[in-house]
Amino acid sequence: MNDLKNINTESDFENRTGLIIWLKSKRNVKRLMNFGVLHYVSKKMDYAIVYVDTKNLNQTLERLNKENYVKSVEVSQLRDLPANYDDVLEEMKKEIEENKRQEKIDAFEQDNPLDYNNW
Repeated sequence: MNDLKNINTESDFENRTGLIIWLKSKRNVKRLMNFGVLHYVSKKMDYAIVYVDTKNLNQTLERLNKENYVKSVEVSQLRDLPANYDDVLEEMKKEIEENKRQEKIDAFEQDNPLDYNNW
């Protein structure tokens, strides 16, 4: 019993990629378990989320697209999102301050245009 592997460990997550699989019907959902870890099945919108090995991603995509019960397959964009949001608030504050400073400079230049001919 101790030799069972937890599929949600951090090391496994790094080697997996999420796929959003749009289905024609939910009748063949159990077949998706052959491709990877079936994470979620939507009852209303006819899609499923499956995690597959990143090494075999292209091969799995080709196989899934050939299945007759699959409308389309999308690769999850989760890996593109930043994992650490600690500095995001500080960066946003700096960006807002820079925009305010630039607006003040622009407003001042519009109110007081420099006329170099009168100098």
